Amino acid sequence: MNTEQGEQTFVSNAFGTVTSKRVIYNRAKGWFSGGSREDIPLSHVTSVRLETSRSLAASIVMLLIGLALLGAETGEAKFAGVGLILWAALLLWGSPSVVVNTAGQDLKAARGTPWQKGEATEFVEALRRQLFRE
Repeated sequence: MNTEQGEQTFVSNAFGTVTSKRVIYNRAKGWFSGGSREDIPLSHVTSVRLETSRSLAASIVMLLIGLALLGAETGEAKFAGVGLILWAALLLWGSPSVVVNTAGQDLKAARGTPWQKGEATEFVEALRRQLFRE
């Protein structure tokens, strides 16, 4: 995929775009926010990391409350119980976070949903290949 001026795009997804000259990073992206776009020359990027955050304590509490609500008499309580169990599963699954570091600062993490881990990995690997190319 070529763009103007001989710039080649290696990956473009929810976390940003990696080209042969720059990285377009969706800074401070979260589950419910789009974040802001940062256009950074590759020469300014010092490192990139992928983290997966899980919340074990919160998921256990939600799971226990959800199981208790499943034993309730009303349909609404059972529905809430199923919802809490599903939320607990998402918290255990974990959310990927991509952090791009530049010469001047660490940028805020771009967080994705649990099912976007493959996209996060693809973005980080493409950026690392550009940072460490010969």
